[in-house]
Amino acid sequence: MNFTAIDFETATSHRGSACSVGLVVVENGQITQKVHQLIQPPGNRYDRFNISIHGITPAMTQSAPPFSEVWKELSLFLSQQSVIAHNASFDMSVLRYCLDHTDMEYPTLSYYCTYLLSKSLWPERKSYVLSDLSTSFGIEFEHHRADEDAYACARIALAMLEQEGVRSLDELARKNGFQPGLHHPGGYSAFSKIKAPKTPKRQTKAAKLIAAALDAKEG
Repeated sequence: MNFTAIDFETATSHRGSACSVGLVVVENGQITQKVHQLIQPPGNRYDRFNISIHGITPAMTQSAPPFSEVWKELSLFLSQQSVIAHNASFDMSVLRYCLDHTDMEYPTLSYYCTYLLSKSLWPERKSYVLSDLSTSFGIEFEHHRADEDAYACARIALAMLEQEGVRSLDELARKNGFQPGLHHPGGYSAFSKIKAPKTPKRQTKAAKLIAAALDAKEG
């Protein structure tokens, strides 16, 4: 039961504007590390709306390292790992945009989403946002601080694993009809529902008669 939970905050609406990242490492079902790092976004530019969400300002990241420097340490937590995020499509796209912006190779990893998994496990719920799920599980955290959001995500993932009686995120995903998302140097595939195999279409009576006539003609 080993995985890393991740969360990004961004400075603007652009996915490549990461201004902080949080990581929580789970080893043998126990949280062993919690990491928070401010990142200087491109040009240290911010939108007021984003500041109102997470409270990070240009002054706070003026001396912070850019993503290219942060990645050196960040990659050690992510490469060849199982990674989970709440609304992973956002956090994984932030990672890709930042890597693309700095012309760096994607790491090899599998990833999972507690948001989509929670909708499958608890279909009766009215809300699946991180704060509401955390309240339900008695998880106290500071919302929109990256390491705190990653912590809440990790706690929810552990609760899911316990409920489903499985030992890995891969088992959890497949038990609920999902296939893991994948990142690799050549590209990526999204965390998504496993598509059912297509069944052959039944021939209509007319089609069968035509096929029989053609067979007879060829004979």
